Amino acid sequence: MKRNLLIFLIAAGLLTASCRKSPDYDQLSSNFVVITNADTSVAFNSFKTYYISDTITYLSSSSKDTILFDDNAKKLVQAVKDNMNARGYSFVAKNNHPDIGFNLGVVKTLNVGVSYPGWWWGYPGWWDPWYWGWYYPYYYPWSITYVVTTGTVILDMVDLKDANSKQQLRVLWNGYMGGAVGSDVGTNVQRGVDAINTSFKQSPYINAN
Repeated sequence: MKRNLLIFLIAAGLLTASCRKSPDYDQLSSNFVVITNADTSVAFNSFKTYYISDTITYLSSSSKDTILFDDNAKKLVQAVKDNMNARGYSFVAKNNHPDIGFNLGVVKTLNVGVSYPGWWWGYPGWWDPWYWGWYYPYYYPWSITYVVTTGTVILDMVDLKDANSKQQLRVLWNGYMGGAVGSDVGTNVQRGVDAINTSFKQSPYINAN
């Protein structure tokens, strides 16, 4: 009786879920998730100038890839500049003592995982959990291996104007942006640019005025 009740509840749950509006998974996978953090004690209008290098730190499974300086890297850097200029800040050379400094990095990771969907996977034609016999601890007789490549853009804003005598730099703000990436480099770069723009949209307090 308990087993029949369990099956009924699972079936009812699936039928109820089918009545709900499904999310647009294509839209979700086409954009990076953007998270921003800021030091709430900072008066961002006290800073007027900034500097960002035209090279990007790059971390991947290859030890040879450490710096990006091609046109794609420049697009990400330019996205930061465009947003800072629009907020009233001025870009200056590193030797002109900028108030703000940016560190921009990209991480590319290959994620491999194994999923055990459960004996109800494939409803309504699921297998009974003890179809293969009694085992303890119970394990699923099959698995699914998946591979996902993810990209992460990390942007840190540091205080150069108020560096102390030990040259310790305070992080004023940072953005963490990431998600699944495909094989098309141009598309991946555009996702990074869009994510950088979104990180500034989430941070209206970054303003020189």
